[in-house]
Amino acid sequence: MVSQQLLLELKKIIEEDYGIELILAEVMEVATTLVQFAETAMKIETETNSS
Repeated sequence: MVSQQLLLELKKIIEEDYGIELILAEVMEVATTLVQFAETAMKIETETNSS
């Protein structure tokens, strides 16, 4: 779960960098996708380094 504060920070970054205004539900979807991507990347990195 991503904290409310982090969601608001991500919302601000998306608005400032991309000029896109999202509702918090959409920001949560973006955050969840980013977390899942990071988890997958870490698993791949761990598997690569342990071989």
